[in-house]
Amino acid sequence: EMLYKWLPIQSSKHKWAPKTYTHTVAMIQNLVVPYLGKKQIQKVQTYDLEQFYATLSRTPRGLYKQGVKQTLTDKQKRQFLTGASIREVHAMLKTAFSYAVEWGLLLKSPIPREAPKSTSEERAIWDEKTMLAALQTMTDPTLHLAVHLSMILSLRVGEILGLQPGDLDFDAADGRGTISVNKALQRADKVALSKIDPTQIYHTFPDRREGSKSSLILKRTKTKKSNRILYMTKPLKEELLAWLEKMKQDEQSAPEKYSNCGQLFRLPDGLPIAPDVLTKWYRMWRAEHPEFEKIVFHGLRHSSATYQLLQS
Repeated sequence: EMLYKWLPIQSSKHKWAPKTYTHTVAMIQNLVVPYLGKKQIQKVQTYDLEQFYATLSRTPRGLYKQGVKQTLTDKQKRQFLTGASIREVHAMLKTAFSYAVEWGLLLKSPIPREAPKSTSEERAIWDEKTMLAALQTMTDPTLHLAVHLSMILSLRVGEILGLQPGDLDFDAADGRGTISVNKALQRADKVALSKIDPTQIYHTFPDRREGSKSSLILKRTKTKKSNRILYMTKPLKEELLAWLEKMKQDEQSAPEKYSNCGQLFRLPDGLPIAPDVLTKWYRMWRAEHPEFEKIVFHGLRHSSATYQLLQS
């Protein structure tokens, strides 16, 4: 009860994005309520929370979904929650319990002095040679351009799909060309959308399926620092110009069926490309090319080869 009372206040106060709201609800439903949910807040002791963290460290990922216990395979039972996930729970509870003290529900927060240790995993990256070789195998122009943008400019999936033609300035920087990053495309739960500050959302795209529980939205970037102007490389500039020409041809070939969504990345019918669709295309490419070390799409932006490519 206390957590669900705290949630809308914290969300409104800090202008949470829909994804943050949905993620926090999932943490409460699946990682807190099953273990501490029925315990009176005044009876929660520091020792209880230490034991709770220890329990989470032995808990398989996905054991609960929407608060309902799942049946897991033997393999799934061996995939435990990460230290990072447990630290997220700790950070959330630390904030929530501080509110409980302010509200007079507690005299002192029971949160342990030290946060649970985070287990860090070495992040796989591609070197410059591998990145260029991978690009050469991508025949789908949409995937090629998206990966190219991620590799060169270290863009997130949502930032790539949030780009609009107006964000491209081919004459800026003495003809080098710049890209303005100030929006992100994201799929958000409709319940979360109804709970957050509407000024965070620029546009909500029409549902493609009747009765959908989520919407595709164009929103503000994660932080003010995320708003930035980036420089094109010569190959990237040429690919962007070719992409704009392709979109023009798509619209001219079937104008009666074309719905211009306004985004830089569109399907052949002009509708926006959702983040899960782009990452699915990337996973399909990765499955067809096992010769490259497996990294997720988000991992492309972390490659140390980025700066080398910028100078090429």
